[in-house]
Amino acid sequence: MFYFLVHYLSKGTQAVEGLALKLLKGDANRFRTKAFEKMNKLRLLQLSGVQLDGDFDYLSRKLRWLCWNGFPLRCIPKNFDQGNLVSMEFENSSVKLLWKENQVLILSLVFFCI
Repeated sequence: MFYFLVHYLSKGTQAVEGLALKLLKGDANRFRTKAFEKMNKLRLLQLSGVQLDGDFDYLSRKLRWLCWNGFPLRCIPKNFDQGNLVSMEFENSSVKLLWKENQVLILSLVFFCI
């Protein structure tokens, strides 16, 4: 099952607009951010029990909604430039500080659930 999922994500597709990936927390559920490189139209992303390793620049610039249950980092990485995000939900996360540097938020609707 995991091989199929990793193979599917690594191939990517330009047609994907939404992706929900919910896995058990006990397993080693680590994926490379490069798997999202070709998902240029991705607008909705829901993750649970997943850790992404690598450069967050690979996530789609069209991403509008991110729900990541168990976000593992203590702050949002600098290269996580998501100017089109309307909602970010980090339930059960390790976030203590949103960003280390100032960020310009263009959209007026931004929600954080920590």
